[in-house]
Amino acid sequence: MRFSKEKTLFLCLILVCVLVFSLSSKALAAGGESPKLINPLQGKSITTVVSGLLKKIFGLTGVIALVMFIYGGILWMTSGGSVDKVKKGKDTILWAILGLAFIFFAYSFLSFILDTFVKAG
Repeated sequence: MRFSKEKTLFLCLILVCVLVFSLSSKALAAGGESPKLINPLQGKSITTVVSGLLKKIFGLTGVIALVMFIYGGILWMTSGGSVDKVKKGKDTILWAILGLAFIFFAYSFLSFILDTFVKAG
């Protein structure tokens, strides 16, 4: 079975990420400090729990947008002059930008709504 350049590069990127995360967790464990687990539902009201959960979700979507930027850049740089691949890379970056703008808008809107409910309640 033969992989294309993009698939090989993507698999190498995943392998590097897995290695970095596993080595960093081993280094943390070797330091003698065990990581402390934080209860995400520990809040005084439903709005603080919801806002904490939304911050985590928006942080995760920001990471996904960053991965899409990198993927689009890799597609564009490894296109080899192919018009279709260049267009696919540019479109991926464009949609990542639009997704990130939507994430920022949604975060600010929900933050405003939650702050309004907290001050009203």
